[in-house]
Amino acid sequence: MKVLKFITIALLSINFNTIAQNVIDVEGEANLYNTIVKKFHSSIVEDDFYIYISIPDEYDNSSESYPVLYLLEGDVAFGMGAGIARYLQIGNDIPKLIIVGIGYGELKASDGNMRRRDYTISSVPYSSNTGGAPKFRTFLKEELIPYIDGNFRTEKNDRTLYGYSLSGLFAVYSLFTEPDLFNRYIIGSPHLSWDSYRIFDVQAGAFEKFTDINARIFISVGSKEDEDKYFTPIDELVTLLEEKAFDNLVMETKVFDGGTHLLCPPEVLSYGLVSVYSTE
Repeated sequence: MKVLKFITIALLSINFNTIAQNVIDVEGEANLYNTIVKKFHSSIVEDDFYIYISIPDEYDNSSESYPVLYLLEGDVAFGMGAGIARYLQIGNDIPKLIIVGIGYGELKASDGNMRRRDYTISSVPYSSNTGGAPKFRTFLKEELIPYIDGNFRTEKNDRTLYGYSLSGLFAVYSLFTEPDLFNRYIIGSPHLSWDSYRIFDVQAGAFEKFTDINARIFISVGSKEDEDKYFTPIDELVTLLEEKAFDNLVMETKVFDGGTHLLCPPEVLSYGLVSVYSTE
């Protein structure tokens, strides 16, 4: 690898002043610490999402505002991400966060692969099955983030996006199309080979359009992941970003020794959170 460095390595009651008409409480769907669940209808995507929201312990007894961590693939990533974040907060490795998981409710297994619909770009016209990343990004920008900012005390200029595999591809897409939507990115094993490596066309366009990107980025891959599908394109992306050398882009990269594609997500979140919230 030219650039990547190889290393070894409860439920509370919450009062809301404003509840949008397209958001409803979901009873009995979460049994996680400090967590509530909302069923959120997106007019842009034209579908429902399950939004998992965890607040810090001190939230109800303080006037403090908090950074927000947005976890894609929330049905599986939220419990893991919230638990890891709370451990790191106990150790003062990261600040206290509001954590938002974006999911589909019971994974919508019978409805097909919603990840493929929402997290991918495509060279063919958008269909119900693929290529919906532009719509999903607009849903985040115009519907979900305003809802979270309007109903919780958030640091409105401090948002982190976590994505892994296909959702990692979306995180890269978001970085290269609207980099100011988030200022921290945790990107694990992004599926950059999707649709014949089309994301590199987006990257080339971003390098022409943006004179700078102000963000902290953590990008990783496992040492035992598929060479063509993950390892080589991720190395190429990192090399391109290093060579471009945006003034205000801070990037850390890691290869997890012995890591396979489904083994690495906890490591990505642990090391990624510490990395993007580092003050060094």
